[in-house]
Amino acid sequence: MEKTNTNKIKRAIGYIRRSSRNPSNLQILFISIFIAVVFSLTLGPLIYDRGKSGVEEVFRVKNSREFGGDIDVEAWVYSWIRTGAINMINSQGPSQWRAVKWDQGCYSRRFTEWNSKYQEAIQKACYDLSEIQKEFEKYCMSVNNCELPKEAISELNNVLNEMKKAFSDANFVLPYRTNEENSID
Repeated sequence: MEKTNTNKIKRAIGYIRRSSRNPSNLQILFISIFIAVVFSLTLGPLIYDRGKSGVEEVFRVKNSREFGGDIDVEAWVYSWIRTGAINMINSQGPSQWRAVKWDQGCYSRRFTEWNSKYQEAIQKACYDLSEIQKEFEKYCMSVNNCELPKEAISELNNVLNEMKKAFSDANFVLPYRTNEENSID
């Protein structure tokens, strides 16, 4: 009985030697799967824990920056909306009047207690500018001239004033001089 076990072991070793010299594709696949499973079981939890803690750290930093009371994003969007409205006031053709597609809305991050005032002002301004753009587009269809009625300019100025009121306590709204305004000429 012991000889049969020894013979079986010798045959198995011989088979492994022959197979290792010229392995088939199926054998390579099984060996690769075996190695991947072994590495996954041994190193997988370490990699997973490291990745999880790294992602948590990234989100912690992002959230502390995003919800920490700074309004950098809102300030940038305010400036962008202001520039777009001034460009509409000074537009000389349809490409300048429709330079921004206000009906697609403005960038907005999550509303929080500290930024909801600014976010609401941004969303309202985008909506109002979209409505103004649609309502008075007929006055700015010609490439040669873009004669907006005083009502359109007044409504655009109202949007700018509402934004200025909303952002007045943010300590970054400074009075602009006419030569500092970023408009299309």
